[in-house]
Amino acid sequence: MSKWNVAAYLRLSSDDGDKAESNSIGNQRSIINQYIKQNKEFKNVEYYIDDGYSGTSFDRPDFKRMLSDIENKKIDCIIVKDLSRLGRNYIEVGNYIEQIFPNYGIRFIAINDNVDSYKDPKSVNNVIVPFKNLMNDEYARDISNKVRSVLDNKKAKGQFIGSFAPYGYVRDSKNKYKFVVDKEAAKVVKKIFNMALNGKSKKDIAIELNSLGISTPRVHKFESGTIKKCEIKESTKRWDSKKIDEILKNRTYTGDLVQGVRKKVSHKIHKNRRVDNDEWMIVPNHHKEIISIEEFNKVQELLYSRNIRVNKKNTYDIFSGHLRCNECGNSMIIRKSKYHTYYYCKTYLKNKSCSSKSFQKEKLEQVVVELLNNFRNVVNDIDEKIKEILNQKEICYDKEIIKSKIENIERQIEKYIKLKSEIKEDLKEKFITEDEYWEYSAEYSKKINELKKSKTEFETRLEKITLESSNNKNWIEEVKKIEEIKELDRLLIDEIIEDIVIDKDSNVKLIFKFEDKYFEALDFINRNKCDIISAS
Repeated sequence: MSKWNVAAYLRLSSDDGDKAESNSIGNQRSIINQYIKQNKEFKNVEYYIDDGYSGTSFDRPDFKRMLSDIENKKIDCIIVKDLSRLGRNYIEVGNYIEQIFPNYGIRFIAINDNVDSYKDPKSVNNVIVPFKNLMNDEYARDISNKVRSVLDNKKAKGQFIGSFAPYGYVRDSKNKYKFVVDKEAAKVVKKIFNMALNGKSKKDIAIELNSLGISTPRVHKFESGTIKKCEIKESTKRWDSKKIDEILKNRTYTGDLVQGVRKKVSHKIHKNRRVDNDEWMIVPNHHKEIISIEEFNKVQELLYSRNIRVNKKNTYDIFSGHLRCNECGNSMIIRKSKYHTYYYCKTYLKNKSCSSKSFQKEKLEQVVVELLNNFRNVVNDIDEKIKEILNQKEICYDKEIIKSKIENIERQIEKYIKLKSEIKEDLKEKFITEDEYWEYSAEYSKKINELKKSKTEFETRLEKITLESSNNKNWIEEVKKIEEIKELDRLLIDEIIEDIVIDKDSNVKLIFKFEDKYFEALDFINRNKCDIISAS
C-alpha cells in the first residue's frame, strides 16, 4: 500500500459567506482528522490554514506555502473538507484539480464531495465537480453583490463606511457616520493648501512640513489615539509628495463626503481600481469645511489641470500649461534674456536631444491672436453653412450628428465581424496558431460587443432629440461671442484652447477644446455637399 504525505488544507472567510459552524476551522480539522484516521495510507500530515482569506482569490499565505511544498516534493496528497474550501473561483479551482495537481502527481481528495483523484480518477472529471465549482463561484458572487449593495446604500445615505475619518477630521462621537474637525490637523491642511496657492511645489511643501517637525497623517492618528497599533517606519514619519498629493486632491475638505473613488475589480480579483469621477458617491454639506470650494478648485487648476507653476508674485504666465513641443511632446518653459522673453523646449534645455529650440514671447502672442481671429471667422462661416443646410433640408443638426456616429459604429462593427471571419481561414491555412485564433477571436468579440453597446446608447439618445435641439452647436455660439481679439487674456485661452503646439520650424498650431465638434461640423457640411474654408 502506498503511503501519502498529506497536506490538510483548511480555509475560512466571512467575505464569501463561510459563516456556518460547519465551515469553521475546527470542524474542517475534525472531519479531515477523522478521514485520515479511517484510512491507514496517510502519513506525515501537515496543516495549511488560511483563516480570514476569501475563496475567490488564491493569493493566500498558506496556500502559497502549500504550493511551494508541492514544488519541493514535500507532499503528494491534498485533502480538503469540500471543493469550496479549496476556492470559490470556478475557473481557477478547475485549473488546479484538472491541470496543476495532476502535473505534479498530486492526489486530490475533497471528502464531502466524494472526489479522490487516485482511487477514482473519474470523480475529478465527473460533471458534478465543475457544477459544484460553478455553484461555489456563483455563491461567492452573490455574497459579494449583496455586501456591495448594502455598502452602496449606506454611501448614498451619506454614511461614511471607512475605518478612519480623513486627516483633518475625526469621527463624531454622537454619530459615527459624521465627521467633526480635528483642530490641530485642520491647521496643517490649511497650511498645505495656502502653500500650494502661493506657488509652492508638493516637494517644497513636504520639505517645509518636515523641517517644522509636523507629524504625518498616520503618525498623528497614532499619537492622538485614533489608531492603537501602527508600525512607524522612517518613511511613515516623513512627509513626501505623495502624502501632500492625497491631501490636495481630497474634496472632503470642502465639506462634501466623497466615497466610491476606488472599487474592487470583481469578486474574484481583490485589487481596487480608480473609477471615473462621475461614478463617485458624493454627499454635499456632509460636514464642516476646512477649505473653501473656491480655494480647492484653484489648487486643482494650478497643480493638476495644467501643471501650472505660480511665480513669486503669485501670478502665472499667460500660456503656462498650454505650450507643447511638437517634436518631443514635452512642455515649453519660459526663460528671460536681457531684452526678450523666450519659451524653450524642456527637453532641449535639459539635454539638447530635441531639435526644437525657442520662440519669442511677443511674437508668439501675435501669432496666437492672428490664429484665434482666423478661427473665429471660420467658425462664423461654418455656422452660416449649417444654417443654410438646415433651412434647405428641414433636418435637425443634433440628429444628423448622432446618425453619422451610428453609421461610423456600424462600419466598425462590420470591420470586426469580417476580421473575425478571416481569422478562421488564417487558422485553417496555419497562418496563426490555435491559441492566437482564440486570443484574436476574444479580442474582436469584445470590441464588437463594446461597439454594439455604444450604438444602443446613441440610438437611445437619438430617440430623445427634438427637431429644435442644437446642443452640438453650443460651441459655435461660445466662439461667436468672442469679439475681434487685439490682446490675449488668460481666461480666453483657458476657455477655448487645449494646447499650443510649436514645431522645429517655429510653426504654431492651436488645438481647441472642442476639436471633435469642429470636425463633426465640417463632416456634416461635406456630407451635405457644401464646401467650407478649413481653418489653417
